[in-house]
Amino acid sequence: MTAQTVPAPKRVIDIEAVTMAFGGLTALRDVSFSVFENETVSLIGPNGAGKTTLLNVIAGNLRPSSGRVVLRGEPIQGLPPNEINARGIGRTFQSVEIFATLTVLENAMTGGVAATAIGLAPSFLPWGKARRVHDDLARRARETLDFVGLSAAADMPGGTLPTGQQRLLGIARVMMSGARVLLLDEPGAGLNETEKSALINVISRLSDKGYTIIVVEHDMALVAQVSDRIVVLDQGRLIADGLPDAVKHDPVVIQAYLGRSHDHGVARLRTQVARSEKLLEIDHLSIRYGGVTALDNANVHVNKGEIVALVGPNGAGKSSLVKAVAGFVKPATGTIRYDGADLRALRSPDAVTRKGVSLVPEGRALFPSLTITDNLALGYYTERFRNWGLRGLVAPGLNRNDAFEERKEIAFRLFPILRERQQQQAGMLSGGQAQMLAIARSLMSNPRLLLLDEPSLGLAPKVIDEILHKLLELRAGGLSILLIEQNAQAALQIADRAYVLSTGRIVADGAADAILADPNIASAYLGWDENKPQAETLRSAVS
Repeated sequence: MTAQTVPAPKRVIDIEAVTMAFGGLTALRDVSFSVFENETVSLIGPNGAGKTTLLNVIAGNLRPSSGRVVLRGEPIQGLPPNEINARGIGRTFQSVEIFATLTVLENAMTGGVAATAIGLAPSFLPWGKARRVHDDLARRARETLDFVGLSAAADMPGGTLPTGQQRLLGIARVMMSGARVLLLDEPGAGLNETEKSALINVISRLSDKGYTIIVVEHDMALVAQVSDRIVVLDQGRLIADGLPDAVKHDPVVIQAYLGRSHDHGVARLRTQVARSEKLLEIDHLSIRYGGVTALDNANVHVNKGEIVALVGPNGAGKSSLVKAVAGFVKPATGTIRYDGADLRALRSPDAVTRKGVSLVPEGRALFPSLTITDNLALGYYTERFRNWGLRGLVAPGLNRNDAFEERKEIAFRLFPILRERQQQQAGMLSGGQAQMLAIARSLMSNPRLLLLDEPSLGLAPKVIDEILHKLLELRAGGLSILLIEQNAQAALQIADRAYVLSTGRIVADGAADAILADPNIASAYLGWDENKPQAETLRSAVS
């Protein structure tokens, strides 16, 4: 009896000595590895390691300075993204970019339009080929939504989906393109544990259906559950390529990336100074979107010169609260007073900024095609208009150079990496560098109260530590900070006080150290009982 030979796995993608340089900055250095058919490979590494750059090279958004990307034996580097998608590679993005006013079904259908090649003129006709194409797209989209668990939401507006379901919709949309190789960029960013479980289930089922997947992700628990293999980059170089267990225990990887989850020594840098003079007072604040109550009767205050953290699971109402303070959301009831002034009486977010309140939004909201310096200049102009009014618009050189350069120098001292790359486009920055720029831009308006919405979102532990230290530096300089974080461990390390939110209600508040040390709250918030609703578990923990 002759033993049967197991066929060798087929290589789907070969990355061959890829180097990517942006002027004097080399983001990828001679990177080589292969991805095999029906394999899920996770690409990890510290922020700025080159992960997203490599994904952009594979997807055709960037042409490598040297090296090749080979798909099933054919070089594809330098081809436009639409051609690479037509050859079977599709990608999702950190920012999902859902069409908010289209239904979930219509959002999924958009992913399949290009492959129909129907042309512009026939697409305007409600009969014939156009009708057949539309009906086929709708049928396939419903099947795809059912696969990712969104069939019940098919007729809802896409913008009403929570973050976790939006990311699943992004996967459905790229599946509709016909791609069999999926590039998933930070699919787990900002998801709670329930949403991550749903995502892990979908990725596993995609693998069962024969998809080849490359995942860029910071969440190590998610990576460990979905990966057949892990590739690690550090400073643009490949430092490890192997099975998850081997990579997990590789000392080079531990030193470069995993290390400690956070630098708990950062908490000891806090000064214990009594502060009782209130800068921000929020009383009985409620926010509603249609019939949905996002925030219910919240009372929060921030004293001068302190860091206050708002923590809680995804969808708890944290972002709604901070957007109300910044003037982007109109509350249903309640008051917001800043340094004695009624912020609700102000007509626009710009007016709130001119009062001395600056928001660093979730997702950073940078201008990707503008340089770092240009993004900083846009943050400066609000302060400029505060002092110079119309003259600052009609005479842009007036009183600009000295004041702007001084403010920019403060930002560069806080984040030296921005000085090194000040002429680089913001869209080419890593996630950590982009977050630093977003903070620096908000500081250009010279605020007294800084609002930060999820600053650790999608960042590596080492980068989170660096940003925490910078927030402490700002606090030591007298800046008050309201920090909105789903990552309770990170926020509570540096905060003076904290509020815990769940389903729109404040369920606990007090000294940050006490909340961080309370095992009941930590258990409820970070690892709640899956058999209980999150709000119920949190409330029982703090009662």
